[in-house]
Amino acid sequence: MNPTFRTVLVTTALTACTLVATGCAGPDLIIPNPVVSGTVAPNRIVKQHGYAESGAGLPPGSMSDEAVLDTLTPQEACVSVSLHELSTIDLQTASVRFGSDSGASMLPAMTITPPTSQTYRGLVPHTEQTGTRMVCNSDANGQVVCVSQPIITTVMIPGPVEVWNTKGRLCAPNAGVITPTSKELDLEIVTPTAARGYMGFGHGSKKTVFRWAFAK
Repeated sequence: MNPTFRTVLVTTALTACTLVATGCAGPDLIIPNPVVSGTVAPNRIVKQHGYAESGAGLPPGSMSDEAVLDTLTPQEACVSVSLHELSTIDLQTASVRFGSDSGASMLPAMTITPPTSQTYRGLVPHTEQTGTRMVCNSDANGQVVCVSQPIITTVMIPGPVEVWNTKGRLCAPNAGVITPTSKELDLEIVTPTAARGYMGFGHGSKKTVFRWAFAK
């Protein structure tokens, strides 16, 4: 096989990223540099979210994020993305950038399709009172006052879980950021999310980074 046209899946890097949630900067995929070869090799990257799927009782792959580098020339870089979350994702409010191993970056324009959703039979948080407890405190006069308070427990029970899918194409002028000698291209997407966390608590932002390394 001609190594010039070989696409290599870096399973070791993916394993490291799975085990270490932060600090993993290894590539997801290795392909020939399209600026040199003049063509883009197959390069679909899939980011698994097994922990989120397990917590919501969802089937494997239902919350995976995907990216495909479909254009990379001296003039332009374009990536098509498909993102999944438990709430809608607004890419217009996201922080999105292309970066390279040189440290230079590009800010893309976005073409976004309306989000769609699919409902699964999963797990949803359910809050219920499981008992009472006596809580005693001293008042301003030194008298001990006891009151009964409910014990509230949140458990996960079977129920409908809606998974939202947002797709878009992100394009930016290359302007010398990726050259024939570049070693890597990355796409970082950070977007606010209203999705509930495990057991229904918390929300914040969703950060996804896709990395393509270029074979020598």
